[in-house]
Amino acid sequence: MPQPFSVSVVIPVHNGESFVGAAIESVLSQVGNAAIVNQVIVVENNSTDSTLHVVSELIRTRHRDRNRVVLISEARPNAANARNAGARLATGEWLAFLDADDLWLPEKLQRQMEARKLHPEVELLFTLGEEFHSEEVSGEQQAMLPCRPEPYPMLTPSSLLLKREVFAKVGNLPDVPTGEFFAWYGWARELGVKDYVVPEVLVRRRIHAHNTTRGGGAMAGYPLAAKWLLDQRRNAKATAGATA
Repeated sequence: MPQPFSVSVVIPVHNGESFVGAAIESVLSQVGNAAIVNQVIVVENNSTDSTLHVVSELIRTRHRDRNRVVLISEARPNAANARNAGARLATGEWLAFLDADDLWLPEKLQRQMEARKLHPEVELLFTLGEEFHSEEVSGEQQAMLPCRPEPYPMLTPSSLLLKREVFAKVGNLPDVPTGEFFAWYGWARELGVKDYVVPEVLVRRRIHAHNTTRGGGAMAGYPLAAKWLLDQRRNAKATAGATA
């Protein structure tokens, strides 16, 4: 039987005391023999709640997984900086991300590795996702925070699996408040990186009052993300012209 591929998983978290434990457990509960999670890198990002304590206690009590779960802090704000910090510590052949308020289904990595075997040209593997209301969201709040009614292609970090060398080729996520992944993904496509969506719901996105993309200033980062992508394109053209 072939040896399973090693995967490092980066979980950025800001004030996620209520959710981060479940996210970590969903990673440690992966099944199948195609991949093994050799690292769970939890990157605490300027939390003011009990996130550090919650993660530290989980590491202390999960004796079997104590050596697999790593807790670090990243002082620079934004999920992009947290993800980049975690990626720098990754040692697995493959790299994955999970937002602290989202969950993986147990077969997530297994299904993605099976898809990669069928599509060896693919470098970015995504999945379908579904949304659910967090337990503390009341019925009245649910009307103001609607979930998508159907599964959808989840082109977000929480469903992404890629080789570490591919992440290095595309480069770090841009340091912007929001929209960083869409800019990074756009740049990956510019570089000719192929992607594929596994047609199965393997990630659940938690909807609650503090989702980053729902905050009052959520859209403020998107113009900066778009500018970063345009700058990447301009710099690439200038470099190509200088070497022509």
